Amino acid sequence: MALQPCRPLPRARHALRTLRPCLRAYATESTPTTPERFKAAAAESQDSSSPPLPRWSQTPAGMKAPFPLDHARSAHNKVWAVNNDPARLDAVYNKVLGPGGRNMLPEELKWLAVTHKSFDQGRRGFNDKLALMGTQKETCVLPPPPRAGRLTLVMEATKEIVSKAPLKGSRQTDSLGREKPFEHEQPASVDNLNVESPKDLVGKEKLFDFAFSMGLLDVVRWKPRLPRNLESSGVEVVLNGAVMAIIGAITLQHGSVVASKIVRERILARLSRE
Repeated sequence: MALQPCRPLPRARHALRTLRPCLRAYATESTPTTPERFKAAAAESQDSSSPPLPRWSQTPAGMKAPFPLDHARSAHNKVWAVNNDPARLDAVYNKVLGPGGRNMLPEELKWLAVTHKSFDQGRRGFNDKLALMGTQKETCVLPPPPRAGRLTLVMEATKEIVSKAPLKGSRQTDSLGREKPFEHEQPASVDNLNVESPKDLVGKEKLFDFAFSMGLLDVVRWKPRLPRNLESSGVEVVLNGAVMAIIGAITLQHGSVVASKIVRERILARLSRE
């Protein structure tokens, strides 16, 4: 007895054709809508005569959980206070960037540059993108190439090294006995990179000492894992990131020319004196 061949495909198409109106209705009815509590908050903020508070000073209402999530094994690990005084922050910017440095950046950008992602669970923004990405001014004729606070720092340190006179031991002899290469006094200083690297000028240890001497530790907003042991909590990385974020913010706001001048005159000049 021959078995009847199975033909599931037409039946599946027929079933899909039958259910298609239901699928359309389900997709329309399940479209997510804005919760009413967010609409009420928006309406109240619009009707209120008082100006809205800046984002750096409060956690956005829509990002608050209905119950606390920051549980800690030890109660003393949750005790940590950060700076909320704009005058104190302005004093540090004047110290880092020079007189009038507090006016070089808008208020929100000033606070964002000194905010680590560990503060308030990152809900008020943090400075990772400022430290790793900046752009030249949008008024340039050419498209603004990507810049970075860290790369701006390394670039200026490299220019500082190659602008010196040829250092002792910078010119290395050819161990293979090949012909003598072309020599000229102008590119001779490039060989300085054989004996001195940008890390020697702006390494993380030196950059941390610079940030600490400028008082950045008192205004950087972060939450250490162990408030009683800042070193193991990564304070060196946090302060390094704050310095690079300030450079990235200056690059974003004023362009690479101003940022390079700030790095040369306010950071490298001080590090070379130490």
